[in-house]
Amino acid sequence: MTASPQSKLRQLLASAWCSAVLCCSSVLADEHLFGVPPIPGQHDKPIQLSVPHVEPTNFAPANESLLPPLAEPIETPQDSPHLLPLALPENAQSKQWKDEPLPPLEEELWQHGGSYMYNAEGDRLGWPCEDEHADFELLRLPEDYIDPEPFTLFTQFEGEEPIKQYSLDWFGPGAYNWEPRFVAYGGYQASAIAFKQGNTRSDGLGHQLLLDLDLRLTGTERFHVQFRPIGEGNTGGSYYRFSDPAGYIDNSTGEPQRFWFEGELHSMFSGFMDPFAVRDLHMVGGKFPFQLHNQLLMNDEILGAVINKNTLFVGNTSNINIQAIYAGSDVDNVADDNSRMYGTNISVDYQKVFYESSYLFVETPDAAGRNQHFAAISRTQFHGRLNYATRALFKFGDEAGTGAGELFVLETNYTYLMPAHPLGIESGVAYCNLFYATDGWNSAAGGNFNRLRAAFDVNPLVAISTGSSLGENYGASLGIQLFRHHEDESIAPEIAFQTPNGDFVYGFGLRYQRKTGKRTFFEVLGVLNLSDNEALRRDGVFVSETILF
Repeated sequence: MTASPQSKLRQLLASAWCSAVLCCSSVLADEHLFGVPPIPGQHDKPIQLSVPHVEPTNFAPANESLLPPLAEPIETPQDSPHLLPLALPENAQSKQWKDEPLPPLEEELWQHGGSYMYNAEGDRLGWPCEDEHADFELLRLPEDYIDPEPFTLFTQFEGEEPIKQYSLDWFGPGAYNWEPRFVAYGGYQASAIAFKQGNTRSDGLGHQLLLDLDLRLTGTERFHVQFRPIGEGNTGGSYYRFSDPAGYIDNSTGEPQRFWFEGELHSMFSGFMDPFAVRDLHMVGGKFPFQLHNQLLMNDEILGAVINKNTLFVGNTSNINIQAIYAGSDVDNVADDNSRMYGTNISVDYQKVFYESSYLFVETPDAAGRNQHFAAISRTQFHGRLNYATRALFKFGDEAGTGAGELFVLETNYTYLMPAHPLGIESGVAYCNLFYATDGWNSAAGGNFNRLRAAFDVNPLVAISTGSSLGENYGASLGIQLFRHHEDESIAPEIAFQTPNGDFVYGFGLRYQRKTGKRTFFEVLGVLNLSDNEALRRDGVFVSETILF
């Protein structure tokens, strides 16, 4: 449809009128922002602008028909629900909401102030619940509380602080500087034991003290010393024995149990090497703990040295790690407690599978004809929350002793997550281990065990790891470790059976651990072994409280 000439004329007049109004409004607003410009050559006589006077009430179009039509109100049926909540009550004159009492201040802060979030730790143990009189296991920390830390010198154990510059450095010009930090830490344990194996009872009260002194020079070099002043070696401490023969068993000593230096060769000799050269050779020397193949091939404290080269890449492997091992003495072997050891260990990551292979030669100077060779291979793979490892360990030689032997092991575990948290249990790790050891098998070096605790473990692989020769043996262990209260509490029941030299032994065990403070925890160990062979029967309870410092 084409508009008439009169309609077009009216639209042009309306547009011109609106433009004039907008221009006048803009001038009226801008004259307060900028000063009036002066007349050229006469700075004292500014230009006077004449602005027409416009009444605000006259702002209306010449023709009302040019305005858009008014929107009609939307009628809502009485029985239809409101799409939006009403801003006012249906009865605007009602003031009933003003008469409602306010909640107490402490309730308002508790429900909406977030004060329950300031608990010491735990999994929602202090959150609001339906029962306002419920007790909570953890109290809030005081405002002046400071986390306990071990004794430190030079640099803080944890926390942020400026980097300190020291004049000490490694060898050569432009070598790396030291940033020393000394930390002294350890733990004290008080324990009680009631144990019987065969016809022999061991009841008593004992204690153990560990003291570790660690001096870090850089991020890769340190000196470390450990003392066990009242528990020499792996005795587990000194204790008073109530059973016959009664008396105090003193296992105290002033000699350090462990002492070693570890470092990285490129870091120590950086003054003589290209800083971009790959020379990451790591070494450790002294008396230090060393374990291979999940402690089954070796679990001991040896006096010697190990050199390690990491980050080697061949083909599709993601990492290759090679270790050269030498132990001059203190190798705890069944043939000789002071054996010597030479060997190598190689680990490889390949397509999300971890492989480990080892060769060890144990020389027994004080036991002729009992030199032993060991070869082992392990494969570990992860399938989500299911993990398993297969191991094959072989022993050769030992002609004057028990001869050759083999050990085959399958270890599995599966992690359970429990969203419902039954009885406060958040997660659990179930495990099942199967093994078969032929006659003549013994570990290369196995003496790094607390003898008091080893007696309460029903897993037969623990006994095999000590290096003692048990003859032909096969068995299995099945258990689960349950975690409660954000892993502040752990319960691990276990059942097992084995057949040392053809004698069937069934075992039941329980391990309970609970955190009792920031640096204290409580532990209970229980064991029960049933067998037709009276010498293999055992039962007992071990209770301890440990303080870490």
